[in-house]
Amino acid sequence: MGTATTTTVIARPLVGFILAGLLVCAMADAAGYIPLEGCYLGGYIELDHLSGGDVDLFEQAVGVEHASYFRYVGYGSPFPFQWVNEMHRRGILPHIAWEPNNGLDQVRDDDYLRGWMEAAGRTRGPIFLRYASEMNGTWQAYSGNTREYIEKWRLLTRIARELAPNIIMVWCPFATPQSTIASYYPGDAWVDWVGVNIYSVHHYDGDRAKPAIDDPREHLRYVYNLYSDRKPIAICEYAATHYCAACSNDVTEFGLKQLTRLYESLPSQFPRVKMISWFCVDAYGTGLASNNYSLTCSPEFVEAYRHLTDNAYFLRRMPDTSQLIAELPIAAGVAPPPETAAYGPLEIPAEPVTPQPFSEPPPTPSDLALTSIGAVGPKDLDVAVVGAPPSALAGSVEVVVEPGDDLSVDCVAFYVDGQWRAITNAYPFRYPWDTNYEDPGGHEITVVGMNASSLPIAETTVSVIVAPRG
Repeated sequence: MGTATTTTVIARPLVGFILAGLLVCAMADAAGYIPLEGCYLGGYIELDHLSGGDVDLFEQAVGVEHASYFRYVGYGSPFPFQWVNEMHRRGILPHIAWEPNNGLDQVRDDDYLRGWMEAAGRTRGPIFLRYASEMNGTWQAYSGNTREYIEKWRLLTRIARELAPNIIMVWCPFATPQSTIASYYPGDAWVDWVGVNIYSVHHYDGDRAKPAIDDPREHLRYVYNLYSDRKPIAICEYAATHYCAACSNDVTEFGLKQLTRLYESLPSQFPRVKMISWFCVDAYGTGLASNNYSLTCSPEFVEAYRHLTDNAYFLRRMPDTSQLIAELPIAAGVAPPPETAAYGPLEIPAEPVTPQPFSEPPPTPSDLALTSIGAVGPKDLDVAVVGAPPSALAGSVEVVVEPGDDLSVDCVAFYVDGQWRAITNAYPFRYPWDTNYEDPGGHEITVVGMNASSLPIAETTVSVIVAPRG
């Protein structure tokens, strides 16, 4: 495994600094900064063994300019003023992963938070701020309490909009586990972009007994189908390994296949992905993990990466205002979300059986009376159907859940025949179910009520019958 020796020289014009200043004046409200066409090409290079965070060295090695770079900043550390200004000077969009690694208790409306935001505002250029990402992963100190997470997110967002309108708030879960992703969503009014972190590994957890067969497109598709109808999507971190410690073997062929799958699919399958950033780290060599994700360690990866991104779709500079849209148009037939008051209802969209965000609007449930199909007990959830009798479900219906008086339910998950379908923390707890995609006959609906820490506290299963089509 050698180091790439490409000597292509990249010359980035110094007009980027002037351009950045013009853009922020034209778009003081940073709720967008969305490219009209294409996708920002981004990366993480702070731990790259070759460049050590030097943009010129990295871009010379891979032969590709990038529109954005990110770095990690721990909550409690100073705002990286010098680095952000240098990115703006080059015409690069700075992307900060700001992590409260000591937990959410440290996040409060105080001098540190306001001083940090004031410093961000003084840069007068756009900043992608990815706060507390991978919150659905149990490895994070800020994981577990969804309500506290959302409250702290909203607090931080309010102060950012007050003191640093140039900040773009990026909410970013990890690709797995999927079942808790939506429960951490702060609401449409509080998020500018939705992100997702995805890694293509040959084995899970460095364990030879756990081979990985994941397709990165399917990890992306889950988040994409939930949010892309109304939010731009960012793949905030992506990498495919070319060395796997679990099998002590070069897996370049595997990594190239995954890299190609994802990057080739973006223009046609995922047009609302507006940024993708490669995590360029030899995690194995640095002792961080069991895989080598570095581009600059692999000439084969450099060649493939350059080939895949060598087109106008992948944006390599900060665009001018004519190439931006203020916000992503909502998909046809989808009503815009209402403005959410501070600490108001927490709205989480339910996932349809077959999500089709860019097709026809979802059917509206009929005005038939609520038909109860669940027995109410001391620890049960009352389950009901709107739209059709439970003995002959047809078309689009709504599954509605009413917690018992003795239950403090913050979130409800919906399952059909044991397969997870949706989760919501918006009362009344509802799941729009299009039975046209189900086989006729008997089915079981299971609902699980959870508390503010996402711990199950009640469960009810009811039986229904889907009528034959036609």
